[in-house]
Amino acid sequence: MFEADSTDMRQVIVDFGQVGFAGLKMGLRIYGYGLMLVLGFGLGILLARWRARRMGESPETASTLGLLALVGGVAGSRLAYVIERWDSHFSRADDTLAEIFNVSSGGLIYYGGVVLAVVLIVGYLAAKRMPIRRYLDIITPSLMIGLAFGRMGCLLNGCCYGGHAHPDFALGMRFPYAAKPLVNLDKEHNAFGGAAVCPAYYAQAAGPPAPHDGPLLLSPQDLPDGQVERAAAMRTVPLQPAQAYGIVNALLIGGILLGYSRLRRREGTVFLLMLILYPITRFVLESIRGDNPHSLMSFQLTHNQYTSIGTVVLGMAMWALLRAAPASCGAYYAQRLTDQPPRSVRSGRARKGRRR
Repeated sequence: MFEADSTDMRQVIVDFGQVGFAGLKMGLRIYGYGLMLVLGFGLGILLARWRARRMGESPETASTLGLLALVGGVAGSRLAYVIERWDSHFSRADDTLAEIFNVSSGGLIYYGGVVLAVVLIVGYLAAKRMPIRRYLDIITPSLMIGLAFGRMGCLLNGCCYGGHAHPDFALGMRFPYAAKPLVNLDKEHNAFGGAAVCPAYYAQAAGPPAPHDGPLLLSPQDLPDGQVERAAAMRTVPLQPAQAYGIVNALLIGGILLGYSRLRRREGTVFLLMLILYPITRFVLESIRGDNPHSLMSFQLTHNQYTSIGTVVLGMAMWALLRAAPASCGAYYAQRLTDQPPRSVRSGRARKGRRR
C-alpha cells in the first residue's frame, strides 16, 4: 500500500520543454542526476588542483587527470551497469542505443568507473613519465567527493534505493510516483513535465517487466489532468535511506584520506587506503539496498559485494608489495623542470613543522 508523504526527489530540476533542431523536436532539461555529476566533478577538480599545488606538483596536470577521470568514470560505470542489467532492462528497451547513452537518468556502477578511470590516468602518467603513485594520492580524495555528489544524484533520481524500513523508522524515505520539476516551462505536457516514473516506486508498484511486455505504469507526462494531483500524492512504503548513507560514507572516507595524506610516509598509500576502506563500507551498505537481490544468511551476495571482497584483497596485497618500493616515487615538478635530484617524501605535518 502506498501512502502520501512530503518526501520528494527531483529527477528534473528545470524542464525547458520541447525545442526544435534540424526539423526534430527534443526535450531540453537539466536533470538532477547530471547536475550533481557536474558539481561533483567541478569540486573534485578544485580539490585536486589545491592538493597538487601543496604536494609540489602541477595543478594543470591534476586538471587533465580530472578530465580523464570524468570520461573514464562515466563511461566505465555506465558500461558496467549496461552489462549487469542487459537482460533485465536494455535488451527489452524500444531504443536500446538511446537507452544505453541515457546517463542523465541514472544507472552507474562505481567500480566500473574506477577501473577505467585508473587505467586512463595510469596510462597517461606512464606515457608522460610522471610519478604515478604521487598523482594517484593527489586525486584519490576527489574520487570520494565525486562519489558523494553521485549519491546525491541517486537521491534526486530515486535510484540505488534502500530496502524496506520499519514504518516508524525516523529516517525512512517514501519516494513518489514521479516528481514535478523544480522549474517547469514545458507547455506541451502536464505538471510532471519530462519526469519519468521514479525507479523506487516502479520497483514496488510494478516490479520488473516481463519479456516483450510494454511499460506497466503510465508515463507521468501522459497522465490526464484529472489524475496528476492524485499521482503526485502517491508514495512508496518506507525505505532505508541508502543514498543518504552513501553520501555520508563517501564524505567520511574523503575526510579520512585527507587526514591520512598529511601523515603518510610512502607515496601511493592514500590510494591504496581507499581501495581498502571503501569496499568494506560498500559491502555493508549493499546489505540495506533494495535494488539488487541478496541474502547474507544464504550467502547470496550482490555483484558489488563480490567486487568489494576482491578489491579489499587487492588493496591489501598491493600495500604489502608497496613496502618494498621506495618511499618517494620520483622528483617533484619543480625538480623535474631543473633536473634536480629527487627528495624524500614528507607528510603535510612534517612540511608544516619545517616551515615553523
